[in-house]
Amino acid sequence: MLPSARIARPVTVDDAQVRALVDDQFPHLADQEVGRRYTHEDHIAVRIGDRYGALFPRFALDDPLFARATDVLAPHLGRYSFPLSAPIATGLPGHGFPYHWTLVEWVSASTAAFVPLHASSARALGTALREIHVAAPEDAPQNPATAPGLGALLAEWDRLLVFASLRGAPENRVLDVESVDSLFRVGAVAPVDVPITWTHGRLEPRSIQSDRGQFAGLLIWHRFGTGDPAADLGGAATVIPLDMRDEFYAGYGEVSTATAWRAQSYQLFSALHHIEIDDPFLARMAWERLIELGLAHEA
Repeated sequence: MLPSARIARPVTVDDAQVRALVDDQFPHLADQEVGRRYTHEDHIAVRIGDRYGALFPRFALDDPLFARATDVLAPHLGRYSFPLSAPIATGLPGHGFPYHWTLVEWVSASTAAFVPLHASSARALGTALREIHVAAPEDAPQNPATAPGLGALLAEWDRLLVFASLRGAPENRVLDVESVDSLFRVGAVAPVDVPITWTHGRLEPRSIQSDRGQFAGLLIWHRFGTGDPAADLGGAATVIPLDMRDEFYAGYGEVSTATAWRAQSYQLFSALHHIEIDDPFLARMAWERLIELGLAHEA
């Protein structure tokens, strides 16, 4: 889902609504405390006791994704060897909240946005993605972030590129707009030369968990569906510095040249998107990757 597509006012959910929704629909959790909340641009996550959480979409266009997430992901859970905050039940609209929502298992760890992964974790993250990226039937539900392809992002890319160029890089650096744009467009025209697979679709620093630098699992599964695996690889690259990339692919396995180019473009798109989001941790990591690629220079 693209930021520019979210023209409606985002909804919110307060603690009283969360309490009422949980008590009505999951009464076995009525004695569990409504805890800390985490507000993202597209959803709100609220901790429920020590073992559970509730995720609430903020926009109507995500309602169908939350309505299907539990059922779509359930058949895959038994083959994943890594921890994940999986949707385990679907909540219904009510008490003034207009959309479906999900009850999830809560994995207690930091995110890679706050505690970057150590080099020793790169292989484990790559292995996790390989477990996700298995062949999918033709009639499987699509992932809205990974299925449309890079061509669908061109207009949004142009907008983000202008924004990032005007925002400016930290440490008195400037974005090399021409080089960034040229590199993105190489991947944008690269063919999708691999089978469509199941994909996560929301890989980024806030959905990759870190326990004191060790890979600790994946969060935020509501987009799960079929698409181009290069999109997930590019999202993961936002938290994997270049000197960890070989270990990452040692865990994931070989990729085609075209897939590597597409993943690079998805990484660049993610970086500019994170720069636009008003979050210092995301912006810092985005600029780190751009600087590593030689795409931001001293003024």
